Amino acid sequence: MEKEFINGYRRMGIDIEPLEDGTVKVTQARLINGYILNQKQLIERGKELYPDAKIIPVAYSLNVDDITIEWIESKMQEFGIKRNDLIKQLAIDRSSLSLIMSGKRELSKPMRATFFYYFLTYELNRDFREHLDSL
Repeated sequence: MEKEFINGYRRMGIDIEPLEDGTVKVTQARLINGYILNQKQLIERGKELYPDAKIIPVAYSLNVDDITIEWIESKMQEFGIKRNDLIKQLAIDRSSLSLIMSGKRELSKPMRATFFYYFLTYELNRDFREHLDSL
């Protein structure tokens, strides 16, 4: 039964690992439907299976190295987003965006995260936008 619960959580992006010292590590390894758990929520998941164990929560951490100019361009194409949309919706001035997209200005970690979460909202709201477009 325990193994079934652990496998179920793994499918939801949460790894539960009992350690040799009796503690249990609960890690959100990836996002499913954009849902991010905080440390308290991870502890609660671990306590469901191991109520008496000390739980070590490891919250989701975005790997911003995956966010590149090519990734941004592919997301723009996927969602039909133009540069003017980015300028207005992310409050980026035109010249800064041009420098970033041309590779003349480094894509900082905070800017990479900004693009990730910006496009994540588009992905999460895809069905809702399709419904609105059909009206």
